[in-house]
Amino acid sequence: MPSTSDKRAAIKTLGCKLNQYESEQIREQLESRGYRMVPFDSVADVYIVNSCTVTSRTDRECRRLLRHAKALNPRAVVVVTGCYAEVDPQRLADMPAVDLVVPNADKPRLAALLEGDQSGRDLSAAAQLVSSFAGHTRAFVKVQEGCDANCAYCIIPRARGPSRSVPPDLVIEQARRLVASGHPELVLIGTHLGKYGRDLPQAVDLVALCDELTGLADLGRLRLSSIEPLEIPDSLVAMVAAGGHALQPDASRPGQGKLCRHFHIPLQSGCDAVLRRMNRPYDTSFYASLITRIKAAEPRICIGADVIVGFPGESDEQFEQTRDFLASLPLSYLHVFTYSPRPGTAAAQMPGQLPGHVKKRRNHLLRELSERKRQAFGESLMGEVLEVVVERFAPRQAGCLRGLTDNYMQVIFKGGEHLVGQIIPLRITACCDGVLYGHIEE
Repeated sequence: MPSTSDKRAAIKTLGCKLNQYESEQIREQLESRGYRMVPFDSVADVYIVNSCTVTSRTDRECRRLLRHAKALNPRAVVVVTGCYAEVDPQRLADMPAVDLVVPNADKPRLAALLEGDQSGRDLSAAAQLVSSFAGHTRAFVKVQEGCDANCAYCIIPRARGPSRSVPPDLVIEQARRLVASGHPELVLIGTHLGKYGRDLPQAVDLVALCDELTGLADLGRLRLSSIEPLEIPDSLVAMVAAGGHALQPDASRPGQGKLCRHFHIPLQSGCDAVLRRMNRPYDTSFYASLITRIKAAEPRICIGADVIVGFPGESDEQFEQTRDFLASLPLSYLHVFTYSPRPGTAAAQMPGQLPGHVKKRRNHLLRELSERKRQAFGESLMGEVLEVVVERFAPRQAGCLRGLTDNYMQVIFKGGEHLVGQIIPLRITACCDGVLYGHIEE
């Protein structure tokens, strides 16, 4: 292997935001040991695939990337980590392309293991924090991982283990580091975000954590990632609606306006019979009541939902129930997933597995519904002045920038490169195909 100063490393990340955060941890480990990061499709001395195992398709993609890495440089060390490495390490270890399999628990010391260093010097809590998300305006803050649920289609509890929360002092320190690096928006992430704090000795929950984070003087804004329906108390709804206040709003509080008006709340099916087969712990009546309460608290809150089409045994009538249910709710967009059997889950053994063309058609219909909902939500914002994190130049639109509103809408506007990474007010003037257009408010 080349000398330390000449070593090149490449990382490919598949799957969730937790993996993206952990890839940043790995990147900083490698850089601290003298590695130079290069694109995954270039020649490197070390290739790392941070894998996902949500579906069989992601498993196949992981294996393809591992073979591709070894083909790029047969002398390179090829490493696989992530949830696939947790669930089926032996299959990966048996691949000729793979040199090292690292389970999730050992990610914080992956660079040390790569060099045969068993000292564990990368294991301290402080060493696991990241200083920045290279090339990104928004940064993720991992506050929780693991899941205690038992959804019939999901392998993640096996891959990530039980629910575990990051102590609040470490969350605050992580946030401070990322703010100091210039990130205007932080996103709280976790496998089961709403369970934050339940396993900690101190009395803390997600509301208390958000209250403390929004009090950080230099923080631009804070966003919540996906959160389960049963884990959204009225106090959190009130806080999001107020933009970052705790239970007693005060216009003088530094946290005012910092908490993004955005919820992403998984539904999975709008049919109670399908929800029961999925082993989801709520029904459509509860979900509808929750969405209605949130929208009543603040009409400009953006609400998204996850939906799975083609779950085993889902009849045409049950799919239409889901479509009608979604159409009736004041949702802003949908993330639509096509069910595919995941070995090791209960759903993979269920009767009534549906053909691909049926699932594809249902996916298309719900994506069309999502586009209509996003457009309608965008049109409801006409004339508003919204704060926007400026992310980058807009593709194929000369002289224009692209940004993200606090309520999760993309905005395109004219502006200069000096605005990238800033939070600026924009007057919204149009919405086309679910994308807002506006101009800088003087």
